[in-house]
Amino acid sequence: MAYIKADMNVFFANNGKPITAVVEKLSFRKYRTMVKDKETGKKKPKTKSMPFACCKVILSSDPTVLVGEQFLIAGYKLQNVIMKNERMLTFKNDYVAEYAKDLGNEWVRRIINEDR
Repeated sequence: MAYIKADMNVFFANNGKPITAVVEKLSFRKYRTMVKDKETGKKKPKTKSMPFACCKVILSSDPTVLVGEQFLIAGYKLQNVIMKNERMLTFKNDYVAEYAKDLGNEWVRRIINEDR
């Protein structure tokens, strides 16, 4: 997982139509999972948190992605790279982002609109 800070640039190729965005803020979504207790060997619930980068598009060559759109990226899908002596974030694999305009999940809308 990448080390993410606010005001970092995010770049993804998007099938030859590059998109550049900037991280506006970080947010964490908490979830519960079952882990095995080392002492007893039984499974017990544990709360974990997943970092999400709330980003805003600053440059886009894709006509379907407008400048100023907001989206979320899960932190584990990003990796740090250095381009022209500047540290940027890129996707580890395929382009997957959840845009604010077509969000069906209420929690995504809430994370993006939080702290405005």
